[in-house]
This record gives sequence, C-alpha cells and structure tokens, in this order.
Amino acid sequence: MRRAANIVFFLAVIACGALFYWRRGQRAERPKTDAAEAVARSQATTPPPPPLMAPIRPSLDAGHSATAQSSDEPTLMQQLRALAKKDPERAEALARAGRLRFPESPAADERDALLVDALINQQRIGAARSETYYYFDHHPGGRFTEHLFAMTGVHPTPRGPGR
Repeated sequence: MRRAANIVFFLAVIACGALFYWRRGQRAERPKTDAAEAVARSQATTPPPPPLMAPIRPSLDAGHSATAQSSDEPTLMQQLRALAKKDPERAEALARAGRLRFPESPAADERDALLVDALINQQRIGAARSETYYYFDHHPGGRFTEHLFAMTGVHPTPRGPGR
C-alpha cells in the first residue's frame, strides 16, 4: 500500500512539472498587453544606477608631504595613532611612507598594525587582510597578532617542523 502511494505521488509530481512547463510555453507565446508595454517602456527609460566608485588611494607623494612634517619616527607614530580612525586615508599614506623610511624600526609592528586598522576604517577589507598576512610574515609573534586576528579573521601560519 505504501509503495503504491509513493508511486502515485511521484507520478503526480511529474504531471505537475509537465503542466507548469507547458503553461510556461503558453505565456511566452501570448502578445504583450498595453500595461506590460508601459512597464517595459518605463524600465527602458530608467537610467542605469551610477557605477561604483573605486576606493580612493592616496598617492605616495601625499604620504611624503605628510611625513615631511615629522622627521622622527615617534612623531610619525603619534600621528598614525591619532589619524587611524579620523582620517584613515592619510593614516594609510603615513604608514606606507613610514615603512619606506623606517623599515627595521622597533615600532614597525605597531605601524603595520595601524596600517591594517586604517584599511579597515576605509572598509577595504581585502587590502586589510593582505596587510595582515604581511604583518604575520614580517612580525612573527608580534604584539598585535590577536588584535589583527580579531579584526580580519586572518590567523598566523603555524611555524614548526616542515616549515
């Protein structure tokens, strides 16, 4: 009995599918009504949405002019801390310029972490994740590892045998 009910149900599903397929073909053959033409015309005259803007990338020259004010790294780091949330574009330019001017400084791990924060505040998550990978490669065991993991979801690659 149960098997017969399953077969009937299966045949009913096939019949409904065939009916919908057949009705779909009938709808396509029908001529458009005046209301349908009016809707199609209004959609055709609607302007397309504006294109998405590419994120603003500060030029390297802007970063050098901004760092021209600060001749030493402590001043640069103080500016970075202040600008990471208020003006993340400028903070990004300062951090990248600082990376070029002070590549092996003791504050390099904080500078690179502030660069990631500035990118996150610009809502450039992909770039922030890439910079997080850079941070983990250049600062293994850095002070901001947990913070960057929480902000980007990127975790450091474990080091051990075979690596």
